[in-house]
Amino acid sequence: MDLGVTPDILTSAKALGGGFPIGAMLTTDKIAASLKVGTHGSTYGGNPLACAVAEAAFDTVNTDAVLNGVKEREAWYREGLEAINAKYHCFEQIRGKGLLLGCVLNEKFNGRARDFLLASMEEQLMVLVAGANVVRFAPSLVITKEEVAEGLARFERAVARVVNG
Repeated sequence: MDLGVTPDILTSAKALGGGFPIGAMLTTDKIAASLKVGTHGSTYGGNPLACAVAEAAFDTVNTDAVLNGVKEREAWYREGLEAINAKYHCFEQIRGKGLLLGCVLNEKFNGRARDFLLASMEEQLMVLVAGANVVRFAPSLVITKEEVAEGLARFERAVARVVNG
């Protein structure tokens, strides 16, 4: 993996089925040896339709075009968010990987992630929060450059609304 760490157990769910309900747990051979039949179950385990959907979603996402596109789109977002921060000075850090990014609010805006969320909604932009101090972005993996630019413009107006109070 990118971080040089191989987990003993990895779980996956939401994205695995591209919106269709499925969950999966992957593990090492060593740990799998201790999971005897009946010791590990899943609500959606073994559903043939869910497995077929997950395989199709995986095959679609696991292509050079999509994976390299995610890296490109991450750069668009980071550049835009850094420009917004250079103007409004409200983020301590922009963190995350791929298209799951979070803007950590600085001390001046501590605890106000919800304010940024509500201001974004007023701009007809959906953002998320991850606790009281992080505004989170989780766009489509195939979002266009024009859509990113429009979303960032709306987010900048939301930030201005919060900062200028």
